[in-house]
Amino acid sequence: MRKQNVSIAIIICICLLMFNPANVNAKGKEIDDSLLTVQQFVLEAPKDFPTTSSWIHNSIISATPLYGINDTVSAYCVDFFNEDIKQEAYMIVNITSGEPQILEFHPNGKSPYSDCGHEEYYYGGFENYYVKENNNQLRNLLTNTLASEDVVLCDKQASTSSTSSVSRSVTSGYHNISGVPDYKWRKGCTPTSLAMSIKYKFGSSVDGQNTLIDRLAKECGTDAKGYTFSSYIQPGVLSYLSSKNIKPSFCRAYSALAVSDIPIFGAASNPLSAYQSYINSDVPVIILMEDAKGTSAAYPNGFGRHSVCGTGYYTGSAGQFVIVHTTQCEGDVYVAYSGTALGNFAWFIVY
Repeated sequence: MRKQNVSIAIIICICLLMFNPANVNAKGKEIDDSLLTVQQFVLEAPKDFPTTSSWIHNSIISATPLYGINDTVSAYCVDFFNEDIKQEAYMIVNITSGEPQILEFHPNGKSPYSDCGHEEYYYGGFENYYVKENNNQLRNLLTNTLASEDVVLCDKQASTSSTSSVSRSVTSGYHNISGVPDYKWRKGCTPTSLAMSIKYKFGSSVDGQNTLIDRLAKECGTDAKGYTFSSYIQPGVLSYLSSKNIKPSFCRAYSALAVSDIPIFGAASNPLSAYQSYINSDVPVIILMEDAKGTSAAYPNGFGRHSVCGTGYYTGSAGQFVIVHTTQCEGDVYVAYSGTALGNFAWFIVY
């Protein structure tokens, strides 16, 4: 009987050694410390960006762990709220290199991870957000398409192996035109956005805010619901300016059909470099968007089919952004330069 008791005791000791609460707690503490570091980093980081330099009072909404190679947590997506301008935002932060490093910063809108449950989430690179499904398939939260875990994570590793992540210190390209009006939506988003640009460029030679918007809406054929056909924009603007004896140096879409001057939509025909060249010359750019998923406080569900007045840009560690006036008097709103945030889009310029 004594021998049996000794054997049982030995087995219990082995089990206790295999399951050591101290080891579990140490691992949990390591994860907690990492998360606390990331959260503190996110609360302070917005002040380093020109777009959000005035964001002093931030609060964390949620922090979602994002898995990478070998199913280990490699980053966090942190949704947070700025109390100063009442704006939701999110930041994706890498934790694999010692110090937190920003992978993405979206200062307008909540992340695709924010409305999800307690599943396992993965990050496949810029604007590639996934949730794990059965049989090791990952579902893209933006496109709802499926891909294997190996393909997604290998593609991410290949795309990032040749480029170094950028830490919180920001060196970037930035220019924002000072003095562009920020008009409230009237008659339609396209005439309102056009009015901002035209008023900035031609000043007292054109009408005041409301009359200018009304005249542009009429000349551009904007309907009662506020919709303007893109093919009507150029002739409408030219007609209005002609009535003021103004002959613009340029008035058309950046890319347009040769015969009709109808704008050509899409990133391939509307590169960021072209947008930057106009902004650097202090020429606002009208952005015509279709199915745009970018958000702002006034457009929490996405811009959809909408026109805005582009006043600037920012390129840096958080990505590439255009700075716009949304027609809701929100000030400078940063929208990612991507086919997701801007949808199917085109530049229109008049000066």
